[in-house]
Amino acid sequence: MIKKAILLAAGFGTRLRPLTLTTPKPLLPLDGELLIDHQLHYLKKYGITEVAINLHHLGDMIREHVGDGSKYGITIHYSIEQKILGTGGGVKKAGSFFKEEPLLALNSDALIETDLSDLVDYHTRNNFSATMVLKKLPPDSNYTPIDVSDDKTIKGFEKGEYHYTGLQIVGPELLNEFPPAGIEACLIQDGYKKLIEKGARVGAYLYDDYWNDLGTPESYDQAKSDISNGKFQLIKG
Repeated sequence: MIKKAILLAAGFGTRLRPLTLTTPKPLLPLDGELLIDHQLHYLKKYGITEVAINLHHLGDMIREHVGDGSKYGITIHYSIEQKILGTGGGVKKAGSFFKEEPLLALNSDALIETDLSDLVDYHTRNNFSATMVLKKLPPDSNYTPIDVSDDKTIKGFEKGEYHYTGLQIVGPELLNEFPPAGIEACLIQDGYKKLIEKGARVGAYLYDDYWNDLGTPESYDQAKSDISNGKFQLIKG
């Protein structure tokens, strides 16, 4: 089982302004908890013992709330980004806390119910270099389309029937594709595309249950409603 993870929490939450002008998105409240509390309890539930959290926008507030991780039963490391490093750069810098080994990586704003034990088993059993958790692409979506082969590997991007959910397993080969730690990079352009071009097998873990990226006021309100109605269950300490 993978024991270490990256939680990506550096973003500005631009589409949620004005809420995120004074509160970082990971600290938005949900049913008496904060979003980041659920995410850390979720990782802990599946055996994660160490988490590296990348910080930029209002990062001191996140650090003050989470602390050393003892209240979650997890050891926390902080990857401070003086300038925001993007989706790939954030993973690269945070991943430097750990040795060359597969890591779970989760966007702090992605509410998802994937069984992480099953995901890790799928990744390991198929000997993938990395694995992305994907959902069917909704109509008129702005998400990057992802093309999946019949053998459940990723063929490419910009066309396809699926989109990325914000949950992945990052293998050492993927980390090594990014520029050195501290340089801005894109997860797909500077990482996954290069890996696939080299012939690496990147897994597609297809997921069709609850997911919400909390990207807009509407999706945030939807998440609160779904929790209230029992459609999504927060994991609390």
